[in-house]
Amino acid sequence: MGIAAILMMIAAANGTPAAVPPGTVTVIVVPDGDEHAADAPAYAEAVDAVFNAANYLVLPATGPSRYRAHVAVDREARGLVGAPATTKKADAAMANWGGGISIALPTAKQDLRALIVTRMTITLSDWRSGKTLWTGSAVTAQVGGTAANAPATVGGKLATALVARMPAALPEPLSVP
Repeated sequence: MGIAAILMMIAAANGTPAAVPPGTVTVIVVPDGDEHAADAPAYAEAVDAVFNAANYLVLPATGPSRYRAHVAVDREARGLVGAPATTKKADAAMANWGGGISIALPTAKQDLRALIVTRMTITLSDWRSGKTLWTGSAVTAQVGGTAANAPATVGGKLATALVARMPAALPEPLSVP
């Protein structure tokens, strides 16, 4: 029996979370339905980057590795919020019948947009035994149709918050601004 296994058994007996030493990991993203299946690669890339930054070596999902990270993403619209309206940029056109210039004036108009609540759950398990080593959830709310709600941005924020707290037990989802 290795020293790492003995330390993990001692930590489990004391009730403290066992460390998950860096190693190889495969990331499998499970989207929350067909409408968000196209976003799965963006979430996978964001989670891959976070695990790489945490000294894990991310391998393709088809082969074996030390760990397997199942990533479940659930997105849900919860009401409407006011968001700054989009404004047109300055525009100029020239044609054989004349020219024209369009300039948008500053505005304080608000659009109503959906508030999208995204919940990410990462479950890290041992590849060989399938035993769950750690699981955690994080949630954020962003205005739909904005850059802050892009799958890569949301996925990066949620995965960074989760992996930074690994292997601490998370009884409730983390709230990420």
